[in-house]
This record gives sequence, C-alpha cells and structure tokens, in this order.
Amino acid sequence: MPLVGLVHSTRLVIDPVHQAVTSQCAAGTEFIHVMDEGILLYLTAAGKITDKTVQWLTDMARSTEKTGADMAVVTCSSLSPCVDEARKRIGIPLLKIDEPMMEYAVNNADRVGLVMNNPTTEEPSRLLFNDVLRKSGKKTALVSRLCPDAFNKLNHGDVAGHDAEIIQNITDLLQEVDLVLLAQISILRVREKMDSALRRNVFSSLDFIAPKINEVLDGKR
Repeated sequence: MPLVGLVHSTRLVIDPVHQAVTSQCAAGTEFIHVMDEGILLYLTAAGKITDKTVQWLTDMARSTEKTGADMAVVTCSSLSPCVDEARKRIGIPLLKIDEPMMEYAVNNADRVGLVMNNPTTEEPSRLLFNDVLRKSGKKTALVSRLCPDAFNKLNHGDVAGHDAEIIQNITDLLQEVDLVLLAQISILRVREKMDSALRRNVFSSLDFIAPKINEVLDGKR
C-alpha cells in the first residue's frame, strides 16, 4: 500500500489535512504525520528563509522517507520556498500543498484574491503564485490581502473576532476578483461560516491536494 508523508509546522493543520486526504485519496493509501513547530518559530524569528530552514525541512521530509513513504507533502505555505531545494536532497517526490490550488486559480480566473493572517505567509505565497503564473504563460492578476489584526486577535484568544475579520476581508475582496484563495489551512474553517453564494468562490489547498497525491502515486506505479 502507498504511504504518504505529511510534513507540518503547526498542530493546527493536522486534523483538517488528515480528514481531507483520507477521505479523497485512493483507497488503501496510508499517511504518516511529522510535525515540528520549532521550524516556524525559527522562521518567524529569522524573518527570512535561511540554509538552516531548508535543512530543517529536509530532515523532516527525510524522516518520512526513512519510514518508507513513497512521497511527502509540505503543508506549511510559509515553508514553500524551501521545497525546491529540499527536493534535491531526498529521494521521493516532495509537494507544496498550495501549488495545485495556485495552478487552478491561474487557469480559471483573470483576477485572484489571496487572504492570509500570518505575515510569514504573504511573500512565499506571492512567490509561488508568480512561479506558477510564469510556467503557465497566463496573465492572471493577484490581489493579496494580509490581515495582521486578525492574527493578533487569534493570538489573544478572540477566535470569533478573528473569523469575522477574515470573512469581511474575503467578502470585500470578492468585489474585486473572480475567486479567493485561503493561503493557510488554519483559516479554512471560516469558509463554513460564510454565505453559500460567496463560499463557492473561496478555495483552500485542501480542495486540490488529494487529486495531486493520487496523480503522483499513479505515476510511481
């Protein structure tokens, strides 16, 4: 049976990721989770990607390879710039969880909104979008919306205030763009609180990663 490694930088995403992949991936696919919150704390303190960050992520991905994983997925958007180099250092495919989402947006919209609450996510997400855009040859525009006040509310335990602010930003952004991407899995829950007419134009990486996992595993058979 195929084994997939899921590499996390926060415990907040483990349950939603596990639920998404186990419900959508091919029958018989098994998953192993590796989580180290220290890497995100280090990235936040450093303020940029360093060689240490890349090696740290590589070691996390390699641990799933040693366990027998056929491939691995990095679930942290802030760490996506490390993945290209980490891929060279391990022997299994390593995916960026939000890349299939970005590919969908570039191919299906003229203007794309991107919402996040954590400042460490903004630049990596923009870089990934631009990379996907360059490869596609499209001219899709990106409108990024960082919500640091919401992040502060969340850190102080005001979950309702955080969610309300994120929803308001998404709602406002949908007046300017064709669809909105949620840059972080940890804010996905707000989608369920939105009006259904708006919700259908709001997407998360978890809407797209399982088909990509199935595609990679099929290619290895």
